[in-house]
Amino acid sequence: MCLPSGRNQIVLLGDVATLQIPMLRQDIGTKGKLILCADSVQDLPGEELAYFDAIWPRTHLEETAAFHFHRLQQLLKEEKDAWLTQTYLEQTINTLPDMVWYKDIKGLHLHVNDAFCTAVNKRKSDVEGKDHYYIWGIPREVYESSDYVCVETEEDVLKARKTCLYDEEVMSAQGLRKLMTYKTPIFDEDSQDIIGTVGIARDITREKEYRSTIQRLTREDQLTSLLNREYFYDILKKNNSQAYTLLSFDIEGFHGFNERYGHPLGDAVLQIVAEELRSAFTANHAARLGGDEFAVFLPDDLSDETAEASVKAFQEQLSFMLSMDDRMKHLRVNAGIVHTLPGMTPEQAIHDGGMALDRAKKVGGGACCFSRETATA
Repeated sequence: MCLPSGRNQIVLLGDVATLQIPMLRQDIGTKGKLILCADSVQDLPGEELAYFDAIWPRTHLEETAAFHFHRLQQLLKEEKDAWLTQTYLEQTINTLPDMVWYKDIKGLHLHVNDAFCTAVNKRKSDVEGKDHYYIWGIPREVYESSDYVCVETEEDVLKARKTCLYDEEVMSAQGLRKLMTYKTPIFDEDSQDIIGTVGIARDITREKEYRSTIQRLTREDQLTSLLNREYFYDILKKNNSQAYTLLSFDIEGFHGFNERYGHPLGDAVLQIVAEELRSAFTANHAARLGGDEFAVFLPDDLSDETAEASVKAFQEQLSFMLSMDDRMKHLRVNAGIVHTLPGMTPEQAIHDGGMALDRAKKVGGGACCFSRETATA
């Protein structure tokens, strides 16, 4: 028996009848190589023969030893390379926060990463070998009657034979999840037939919610949830190629009201005004320009009568709502109406609205005034 230094391999020579082969196999471990040198193995029980990694013919061993050792070294290198490749793969995909999976051509999951298991709330042993329906906890009949396209995109990738990017919705046991998914076909090394797919998906459910929230915050006034001044100007700019109607409002005596009752009650008044603006001008855009100043964009160039009637209806409903609190019942909202001309800038429109509103303030008591016109109370 020859025992080279280290435990990479053990070469066994001579009679094996006296050796405890199972114990020897256990001693060298799974990484060692146990090799039998013999011309015949008919006297060796089959269960013991299974412990050997290779059998080298003893006849002419001296002449062929170099060849066998070279093949052994190649085998050890290939195993080490395979181990490194597997380790690199596992470390890489399990470090990623995105879901990674490998499927065969039938759609069964061959391997998944840790993030995938977290997303579906299942262990790898419960995922590998299973299909989409089982993994995501949704009955096949429910999936087929819905609009979810996760499985259908697999078919698209097979037809395209290249990497494809999808925005997908997946119904999981925890509800609907939004995914940004890359799917790539895996080709057989010889025939170039597709043998499966690899997918990488990022759960963007929260990201989309955050993005929607950010977009809303950038265009809305935080107190009233009406459009803010900047976004309202953008709307006017986008529509300045046509004539439209602009309504301007402010709360008469609001500064004194704030000083007397405090800002919390003042904020409540602003929120009531905002809610009534939303109700009165549902299909259009209402904004808080700052302080107690509000504006509404009406995409049509309304007649004087129609514009004034809509303003009066709003003022009356608002007065009714404010009258429910004795502290607010004396408040009134003045209004200015502007009919813009094509090409008018937002600054010009707001300026004319301010001029009309100033004219209405001089009358007071919930007056309404057209730009360069006489106020009506």
